[in-house]
Order: sequence, then C-alpha cells, then structure tokens
Amino acid sequence: KRDLLVAMPAMSLVEATQLLITNKITGLPVIDSQRHIIGVITEMDLIRVVANPHRKWSTVAQAMTPDPVTVDINEPLHTVFDCLMTHEFRRVFVKEQGRLAGMISRTDLLPCILDQLVKK
Repeated sequence: KRDLLVAMPAMSLVEATQLLITNKITGLPVIDSQRHIIGVITEMDLIRVVANPHRKWSTVAQAMTPDPVTVDINEPLHTVFDCLMTHEFRRVFVKEQGRLAGMISRTDLLPCILDQLVKK
C-alpha cells in the first residue's frame, strides 16, 4: 500500500485513535516533517496507555513505539516474510531513500501465499 494515513508526533492520542477506528486499521506510521519513519502507533500502544492511567500520555510521540523495523523498497519479498515471521507485528513499513514509501501487512501477503499453495 502506498497511500497511507500517517500520524505526526504532536498529534493527540484521541485523534490517532479516531483515525484507527474510522479507517478500521490497527496502526499508523509516525513520520517527521521530511517523511522519515520515526515510530508507529498501534492498538497495542493505546491499550498500554489505558492500562497505565498513572502516566499522563496525550500525544502520539509519548505513546508510540519508536524506530519500527522497516524494509527498503528494493528488498526482496522473502525479506518481508522473514521480518513478519521473526517479529510479532502485523505490518512492515517500506522506505525509499529513507522516507516512508508504503507498507506491507500480513493481509497484503495472502494473495502471494495463495499462489504458492496452489502451485504445490
């Protein structure tokens, strides 16, 4: 996917949560003004916010997971598979020249998986 909704570090957690709910997605890349990927805000991050009411989180920067694993746009597809098998997250952000170019989710890989299963 190339046209992604994104979050900025100063965005409120309320606004980020509303974006997730409205668009039926589970996470947003967090980018800086030059579109460098600096984090990800997911439903798990938001659960952590609510589960820790003594902390006063109000912005995406305070609650995001920093420095998410990314792949370069020229990486082979098996690198994406390896990444998703090695880690528990549901998506890998794709960068081109250090900037956010897109995202590949587990669901995006299902047609490729089906193709491989049919070939067996």
